[in-house]
Amino acid sequence: MATVRMVWAEDDRGAIGKDGTLPWHIPSDLAHFKEQTLNSTMVMGRSTWESIGRPLPKRHSVVLTRQTDFDPGFAEVTVVHSLEDLEALMQDELAAGRLVTVAGGAQLYKQLMPMATELSVTKVQGDFDGDTFMEPVNDQDFDLVDQRTASDGDYQLEFLTYKRQ
Repeated sequence: MATVRMVWAEDDRGAIGKDGTLPWHIPSDLAHFKEQTLNSTMVMGRSTWESIGRPLPKRHSVVLTRQTDFDPGFAEVTVVHSLEDLEALMQDELAAGRLVTVAGGAQLYKQLMPMATELSVTKVQGDFDGDTFMEPVNDQDFDLVDQRTASDGDYQLEFLTYKRQ
């Protein structure tokens, strides 16, 4: 089955960002993100692209932006200017058997949630200073199928995997 996997990390309140960046730097979460997005077509909004700043190895970056003159600075990055164009590109990738991952931000997660077949969520224990939030996972649409805990320095993490019902 074709997979659209959304990948994000959130704190106890659902905070996923602050001023366009992550509110934390946790090596094991970054490694988990890499593992979950490797060898995929990774779609993201412009702000997320700007926070990453470069194409990540072994991932095809696709950036959604309304800015018609936006230049990501890398020829291998695909830019689309409408949600409809992004959804069409995603359907083409899925039809070709490619994994599609959604890397943010919050608006894109919300817009593409109906297409998601899998959610990969890192829960970072604590209450961080955030200005961008995720809504709780809808348990009417998704089942929790895997749950692992980990520690990384002072951080306590849960890696959760949900599948669409």
